[in-house]
Amino acid sequence: MNDVDVNQYIVDLTNHSNRLRLESAVPGRQMKVVLRHARDATQPAIHGAGLVSADKKVFSIDVVTPAGVHRLSHSWPELSAELATFSEVD
Repeated sequence: MNDVDVNQYIVDLTNHSNRLRLESAVPGRQMKVVLRHARDATQPAIHGAGLVSADKKVFSIDVVTPAGVHRLSHSWPELSAELATFSEVD
């Protein structure tokens, strides 16, 4: 993987498998997370390792690039609320 600006990527909630993993997230258990570029759909998806904090407040994603490990942090309650807006009957 080329070094990318990981901060330009967001959790890909349009990815069905990604949503299923997030819906079954357990605090302290690491999971694969797919990220997509926030503004450029032509950019390839990247993968990271996600983890919900024990207090269910923070969702951290570690992405390994040639420059090292980058950590993104999200509000778990906010991400969960956004996840709930997706319908499997779309």
